[in-house]
Amino acid sequence: MLKARLRTAVLVLLLASSGAGASSVPDYPFVHVTGSSFLAVVPDIASLDFEIVVPDADPAAARAVLEARVGEVRDLAQQLGIGADDIAVREVRQGMRKEERAASGAPVYELRCDVRINVRNVANWAALAGGLLGKPNLDGFATSFDRTDMDTIHDELVTQAIQDARRRADVMAAAGGRRVGGLMGATPDTLKNLSTAMGLERGEFRRDGGGDRARAQDVDREQWLAVPALKLRQPVDVIFRLENLPRRTR
Repeated sequence: MLKARLRTAVLVLLLASSGAGASSVPDYPFVHVTGSSFLAVVPDIASLDFEIVVPDADPAAARAVLEARVGEVRDLAQQLGIGADDIAVREVRQGMRKEERAASGAPVYELRCDVRINVRNVANWAALAGGLLGKPNLDGFATSFDRTDMDTIHDELVTQAIQDARRRADVMAAAGGRRVGGLMGATPDTLKNLSTAMGLERGEFRRDGGGDRARAQDVDREQWLAVPALKLRQPVDVIFRLENLPRRTR
């Protein structure tokens, strides 16, 4: 049954290719297949984003606390060998908590700033993440992990995906009494993270550095300190020329 279906699929392609007026279809016998590859790799770099949030009835007092927290963050990073250039503290924003009042009845102000720390050595990840998670006024955690050699990994995945496509094409061609010839066209889709594509993304915070941020009290500490493997998938869309099998000589 499977061979019959494969033979039918190949014959449909052969018939389609015989139409001279169909400009969107190659004018030679072909087989159109998809291939894919998968790889799980351990990241070697990371980044950590979070907010420093300080409420107080006195804006000056709130700013003093905020600056103290920034100093603590810088001190911890320095202890781990993270350079000052890898710490970005963005502009402080001041607002007011409309539905909150101090005991004196005075309005409560809120100062916020975003911080990003680039971690060039993930061996420091547990010490950095663990040290920051317990600090007061830190919230909105988001993380991102990557590889410094991701371009090389991407190239390897594309190669493996095309090899997978050729294997599939060989099966289809053989079912139609043909053999696979040269690769006539290939389109690689964007490198995809399986955690997003297949619902494997951890729920407590996003790993892509964007989207929703996790509140400090909602973060699972054990998972927070772990460096997750990057699950990568690379699909390709390929067209191979079909050739006749060589005639057997008597």
